[in-house]
Amino acid sequence: METITQSMLGMFLRCPHQFERRYLRGEIIPPGIAARRGSATHEAAQINHEQKLQTQEDLPVADLTDAARDHYVRLITDEGVFIPKDQIAEKDTLLAKGRDAAIRLTELYRVSLAPAIQPLLVEEKMTMDAGLDLPLQGTIDVLTTDNWLPDLKTADKSKGPKEADYSLQLTFYARLVAHQTGKWLEDWANLLLRINLMLAQVQTGLFPPCDPSAWICSPQWCGYFWTCTYSIKRI
Repeated sequence: METITQSMLGMFLRCPHQFERRYLRGEIIPPGIAARRGSATHEAAQINHEQKLQTQEDLPVADLTDAARDHYVRLITDEGVFIPKDQIAEKDTLLAKGRDAAIRLTELYRVSLAPAIQPLLVEEKMTMDAGLDLPLQGTIDVLTTDNWLPDLKTADKSKGPKEADYSLQLTFYARLVAHQTGKWLEDWANLLLRINLMLAQVQTGLFPPCDPSAWICSPQWCGYFWTCTYSIKRI
């Protein structure tokens, strides 16, 4: 570990043992279809934001949906995808649904969200010294000219206002932006406590598993499930 990212912290808080395998042992498992769908939608949005910096105009819907489709296919082909064992027989159908969903979500982004975004920064990598053993690092999707930090999500369920209020991810990235722009966040102290906990855990070398009843501890959501010492394999 050379830096601390939001992804690291998020995985640590969900399951320290999964964090150890992914970030300390280097056991990388491809993400699932939902993540690939999200990456494809993100790619299309990034293409639109980058050109909009210069033109102040959004690209046509068809250009962006084509970009999302092509990126989805490339990720699956070149980098793979995690599919639970009990869904392997449906692989082709599931992959097609993921592709179609990426196209629909990209169209929704272009029609409903893109017109409200005038980018100031796009895919900006930011690093800051927070007084910890390691610096914080993250890449923001887009920061608008009016200091809005949109977070493009492609989850199956809509996020409510309360989830945004308590989102560590939003606090993490907004804090990086605050470091650049001079704005500060009240939630920073709480986030810092959690980061310090993660660093202390790394020093001890002890990484307990999550509760086996947690949603993450299942073959549906965890690629390490079948090789995990702690998972309860009753399926």
